[in-house]
Amino acid sequence: MTKNNLRIVYRISDKGNPKPKLSNGSKWDCLLNAVQEFGAENFHVIADNCSAETIAALKSTGLDFETTANGNAGTCRYIFEEIIDRYSPEENLYLLEDDYLHLPGSRTALLEGLAIADYVTLYDHPDMYHPDGEGDNPFVHDDMPKASIYLTAHTHWRSTVSTTFTYAAKVKTLREDRDVWKRFSVGKIPTAFQAFLILTKQNDLNEAKRLIKSNVDFLVPLFVENFFSERKKRLLISPLPAFATHVEPDYLSPLIDWTKV
Repeated sequence: MTKNNLRIVYRISDKGNPKPKLSNGSKWDCLLNAVQEFGAENFHVIADNCSAETIAALKSTGLDFETTANGNAGTCRYIFEEIIDRYSPEENLYLLEDDYLHLPGSRTALLEGLAIADYVTLYDHPDMYHPDGEGDNPFVHDDMPKASIYLTAHTHWRSTVSTTFTYAAKVKTLREDRDVWKRFSVGKIPTAFQAFLILTKQNDLNEAKRLIKSNVDFLVPLFVENFFSERKKRLLISPLPAFATHVEPDYLSPLIDWTKV
């Protein structure tokens, strides 16, 4: 595995809805933390709708960056329409949003995960821990389909249905799945959940019946599509415990004191 086989595409913006965050989870905290854990080499920042102050701060870091005005979903489309074609097919690409913190060892873990899976997230989403079915993820309930557990040199991994728009994959995988990502990068906010539903081919008949009874209308057509799709099934994995977290207090990866990162 060569040192240059991991590239970071980091999205930062001064727009969006203000949300509660950890005291150490500002956009600047998250950016500096990512540079610390992954290195400034092969680190590319997309500064979308950023202020002159933010642009000046980015210039002071010496990081490679470009400015855009595409909005949240528009920037995601831009990544799949243009950015991924700048890299070679075998390179690993980590698409990273501006509200995540990472632990030491994140780079090593990410590369280990990419050696065994199509898509890797370093985030252990708390929605996975609502067996009563009261969480935001409709796939988490008492009778949910079983996950697979994997072991690499430094961590355990679990197969999962979906994650946020912060994840890693080989460039060739992203190119092959470009149509799905563009399909769900419309409007104001991209919807990674629905995209991963298709890519991980959730087509369990009992699960489909349960969702139909639950009136989860936006998922039913995707399930039907998966039953007849010849698309390659992708494996998405997340570590146990996490190496990264979303910095909103209600969505922290469990078992770690993220205020000390």
